[in-house]
Amino acid sequence: MAGGVVVDAQYLKEVEKARRDLRALIAYRNCAPIMLRLAWHDAGTYNAETKTGGANGSIRNEHELGHGANSGLKIAVNFCEEVKAKYSKITYADLYQLAGVVAVEVTGGPTIEFVPGRKDSLESPEEGRLPDAKKGASHLKDIFYRMGLSDKDIVALSGAHTLGRAHPERSGFEGPWTSEPLKFDNSYFTELLKGESEGLLKLPTDKALLDDPEFRRYVELYAKDEDAFFKDYAASHKKLSELGFTPSSCVKEAAKTSTILAQSAVGVAVTAAVVILSYLYEVRKNANLRFHALMAAPVVNEEYLKEIEKARRDLRALIYSKNCAPIMLRIAWHDAATYDARLKTRIPGGPNGSIRNKEELSHSGNKGLETAVELCEQVKAKHPKITYADLYQLAGVVAVEITGGPSIDFVPGRKDSNQSPPEGRLPDAKLGASHLREVFYRMGLSDKDIVVLSGGHTLGKEHKRSGFQGPWTKEPSKFDNSYFVDLLKGETEGLLQLPTDKALVEDPVFRRYVELYARDNDAFFRDYAVSHKKLSELGFNPPSQRPKVVLTLTIAAAVVAALVYDKCESFIKNMTSLI
Repeated sequence: MAGGVVVDAQYLKEVEKARRDLRALIAYRNCAPIMLRLAWHDAGTYNAETKTGGANGSIRNEHELGHGANSGLKIAVNFCEEVKAKYSKITYADLYQLAGVVAVEVTGGPTIEFVPGRKDSLESPEEGRLPDAKKGASHLKDIFYRMGLSDKDIVALSGAHTLGRAHPERSGFEGPWTSEPLKFDNSYFTELLKGESEGLLKLPTDKALLDDPEFRRYVELYAKDEDAFFKDYAASHKKLSELGFTPSSCVKEAAKTSTILAQSAVGVAVTAAVVILSYLYEVRKNANLRFHALMAAPVVNEEYLKEIEKARRDLRALIYSKNCAPIMLRIAWHDAATYDARLKTRIPGGPNGSIRNKEELSHSGNKGLETAVELCEQVKAKHPKITYADLYQLAGVVAVEITGGPSIDFVPGRKDSNQSPPEGRLPDAKLGASHLREVFYRMGLSDKDIVVLSGGHTLGKEHKRSGFQGPWTKEPSKFDNSYFVDLLKGETEGLLQLPTDKALVEDPVFRRYVELYARDNDAFFRDYAVSHKKLSELGFNPPSQRPKVVLTLTIAAAVVAALVYDKCESFIKNMTSLI
């Protein structure tokens, strides 16, 4: 076993950066199923009696990779090396388990608490500790009981077969378990109860979940209640990922606190929503929003916030499976960027869902966005209470998150509008700096906002429909600062630079931000998250009491830290750089 892991503030920062890079890698490579399998197979060798095996990174050893059950996992190990090369302090044991957590998250599954600090091992367990798909219920119990897991864990964890497919050259079996093998949901269980289905796989170990009465009751529960499945899966996955690893109480509390302070991708927690519910409802009820031709405001209560979190998961799955992050970011921007801060009683535009109107979709700046509108309808159909205005902005937030970008605070409650603003309010890519200022100043945004939001061009490419063609960066499915790096290089074969892009380099005020973001990705992410939030809330007045709530939550986080201070004084001192 390698030396102990020092989980200090710097290590936690590296873990969060690695988390973002894993999101981008998994979305770009479309490799969530195999990353989840890597995490499982590294952890699933644990023997609770001998305290050997477990989540210790040993699966990277050639000897263990050669085990029959690990056939094909060399691909996942190589993918993880791309992230390990950037964050060498992170152990392989932590990296592989983080990859599994992210794989579930980006495909629409539950958020799983991740506590770092696992040690690496160069010693592999003997072959034969992983489940054999050709066997039945007694074999599953032998394997999972050996790890210290329960019948409920066996069934809940089996539900992850909702992702991916079996390959004949690796396992001797072929096919997916579900009709949407890139989406994490409860369909594995619903398909199990249907019996044999053409084109879908049911292994002997799958069928055993129906044959055994104790297993079957969990199958039936999860088939009818996806929330119950997600809750139990998150708990069981966390147990699996910590087999052979005992997190210190200091690291547990610090990880939770840093997650709050960093505005994790989970967004506004439903439990916090219950606390602030009275604020949200009363202020929303009395808010004086000067929108023209707006529909009724949504009642942002506990139920609405729960729907938002479910829609967030569905958007992750949709964006991952359809590889549509760029166009989802574009629809959020184009719905919001029609705002005119000078107008009070006329049509101010802004993030009000009006882009779904045929008239507005036909505006030349919105060519192609009917695709994004149609994709969002799939989520709207499941969550009809959510306004289009909220849905489109949430889609933009998720598009940035899933491609490796920063987490952006999202506050719901926007009203829908049936009336569209006049054409001509969006930026014209053929014009320069003065035009950019005119457009963005009209919205009430600044020079810094102009530059940092332009960095969103790191995603996607232009199509002939706009009069231009090509991507801005070499990795157009990854959100990072490469747009600015490439801008400063000048013309590059195969990469696009629009007149509005070049204006950012030619204008001295714009250029200083370009140079900052080109050399400092953290600064770009920090400023982008702020500017994107501003854009997404143009003309929308979130509850005025909300800052008090944020302050209360921040104070609560400080109290949590204080409670463990006397036992973890040195660790808390290291955490100050995160606060």
